[in-house]
Amino acid sequence: MKARLCLLVSLFLLPVAAAANVPDHDAADTAYLQTPAMPCFAPGTPAEVVEHWTRLQSAMLLESSLSVEPPAQFQFGNRWATTATDGPGLGQGDPTTLTWSIVPDGTFIPSGVGEPAANSGLIAFLNGIYGSMDVWLELIERVFDRWGELNGITYVYEPNDDGANMFTSGGQLGVRGDLRIGGKPIDGNSGILAYNFFPNNGDMVIDSPDSFYNNTSNDSIRFRNVVSHEHGHGQGIRHVCRINQTKLMEPFVTTAFDGPQHDDILTTNRLYADDAEDNDSTGIAPNLGAAADGITVGDVSVDDNSDIDYYGFDAAAGSAVDVTLTPIGFTYLEGPQNANGSCSDGTNFNSLVLADLSLAVLDSDGSTVLASVDLNPAGVPEVLDNVSLPSGAGTYFVEVQNDGTNNVQLYQLDLNLDSLFVDGFESGDTSAWSSTVDGP
Repeated sequence: MKARLCLLVSLFLLPVAAAANVPDHDAADTAYLQTPAMPCFAPGTPAEVVEHWTRLQSAMLLESSLSVEPPAQFQFGNRWATTATDGPGLGQGDPTTLTWSIVPDGTFIPSGVGEPAANSGLIAFLNGIYGSMDVWLELIERVFDRWGELNGITYVYEPNDDGANMFTSGGQLGVRGDLRIGGKPIDGNSGILAYNFFPNNGDMVIDSPDSFYNNTSNDSIRFRNVVSHEHGHGQGIRHVCRINQTKLMEPFVTTAFDGPQHDDILTTNRLYADDAEDNDSTGIAPNLGAAADGITVGDVSVDDNSDIDYYGFDAAAGSAVDVTLTPIGFTYLEGPQNANGSCSDGTNFNSLVLADLSLAVLDSDGSTVLASVDLNPAGVPEVLDNVSLPSGAGTYFVEVQNDGTNNVQLYQLDLNLDSLFVDGFESGDTSAWSSTVDGP
């Protein structure tokens, strides 16, 4: 298992812990090697601490399933392969159900990043800030709900947690969550605010005595963004550079924005597809409803070369549909965190042209192609205008796929219905072909 650490900065880089708040790494070498961790450092951390961590990190990576370098695009490692709900056999792009639970106070938490083992005190700590568990539990629920709006993961709160030791007890329906959240002292105020393990262990440990969380301004954005960042690691996402406060998964979590941003959405879609999955056939396509007033579908993607997305829409008799498929993306600096803990400057990454998309409209039988288009290169919208829907009132379908590139592409889909002009000429009613003109 590999843990990730999180340090937090605000829009103007909040002060973080000095070296005095860094755990005694020499005293904890054995714990670190047993439970590999990927640290991030506070500004001003002494060079000898960074060098020591780098040596440990090199040893940990040799023993880790994440020893393979991340791809040039997207900073991720392993995704969930088995969950309490789905069982084994999950792979890239598969929709996934994850349960989550809060461990009861007193649950044993081993050393995850070299800090002393201790029993969880998260519930008492957060109750002291928010007054009751209902208040702060809703904040965590919103974090998972937001991730679930952006990927193919369904998050289910498991109200039961049997208090089994953290890190070594997998999810079990009705017993404990796949993702378990606890808290204990880690390194004093600031510095490390939380850490999280990669799949198939999603356990999160919050530095529960840290006074950083006492600030609940802006709808507790500090707490929510830390939890959101850490669960990014719980999905299998690594830290991403450059540090410029544009990505949730940068080594320093920021309060400059709320929740996952473009790069984070792209990466989680690559791993787990989008919220509309599973929609790989017309038989299971989500119905978007009546397109008469216009429909826009966003935050969706084709996640690989085998993913084909279908959407149903309802139309009245005598209708035609206009459909626009717009790739979503832009060029920004993206790259990995360096082996020594520093952040690379990144390289220009154009998320607009990862795959060339094509578009089709299908008849209500779900198979007959009424119109299709694949004229433009990657990054340029495809448009179908005034496609006649000949089978009368009913449900028709839109199909989106890529050109065979094994990559993810975010896109937006816009649909709007028009009424066809229908008279005897279009209908074949020959009585409309003649008229009587009254003369003088």
